[in-house]
Amino acid sequence: MSAPSIITKRSLFVPQPELSDGTFQLLRSFIYEQTGIYFQDNKKYLLEGRIGKRLQVLGMKNFEDYCHLVKFGLQKDEERKFLYDAITIKETCFFRNPAQLEALEHKLIAEILEARRVNGRAKIRVWSAGSSSGEEAYTLAMIYLEKLKPRFPGLDIEIMGTDISLLILDTARKGIYRENSVRNMPKYYLDKYIICQDSRYCIRDEVKRLVRFEYLNLYDQTGMRLMRNFDLIFCCNVLIYFDTKSKIQVVSNLYDSMSRGGYLFIGYAETLHGISKAFKVINFPKTVTYVKE
Repeated sequence: MSAPSIITKRSLFVPQPELSDGTFQLLRSFIYEQTGIYFQDNKKYLLEGRIGKRLQVLGMKNFEDYCHLVKFGLQKDEERKFLYDAITIKETCFFRNPAQLEALEHKLIAEILEARRVNGRAKIRVWSAGSSSGEEAYTLAMIYLEKLKPRFPGLDIEIMGTDISLLILDTARKGIYRENSVRNMPKYYLDKYIICQDSRYCIRDEVKRLVRFEYLNLYDQTGMRLMRNFDLIFCCNVLIYFDTKSKIQVVSNLYDSMSRGGYLFIGYAETLHGISKAFKVINFPKTVTYVKE
């Protein structure tokens, strides 16, 4: 009786191509020219890992072909959407910066209204710059509905969220999230403004109607010229992407986008020291804000 044959399967593992130093320099320069986002030498592995996944989807064998695609390919405009989505971090959640929200609710809105009030009514413009999947913008809309509108019946609000990733903006507009996004949300807000369906958390329409999401590259001078007269700008954990030169340009653009007496919030780990002297710094418990005088 013969021995049973042994069938071996060819390994399905496909080695990921390596990002050479030369191609890394080319990709880094292209990304920097287009967005102001800068990858330092020690972050090469991040670019390699994130774009490497896209190479697998496209069936490409090397980063050189991908570099040519985003720079010169017939589908370069479409592919840049995926590139910008890959190079940005999208970790966020509702009610992420409570100290900033406290300052907004208890102090800043009243001061803005005092300066803006006309004939008993006022409108404020709020911008979530680098809004990612929309949690911050929707948080601001919920606070308006729950805390500010009852306190200031004549207050109208316009909330805009912008991001460089068109893919993440689609998520924001849908307003459908997973449990991780609502981990910091007070239960009262969760019950009142969120619909839970099959482990998905859906923003109610009354909140969604208050927020508009648009594509914007904060490094693009032409696009930034259209952003004007904002009373509040939240640009949290965005400046970390830029080197000093890019930060100076982006912060200058934000300054020009603000109304006189407007307020700018940035991330806890971020600072405008060495970047801009145009703002006045106002201290609040556990946070600071920057004022355009």
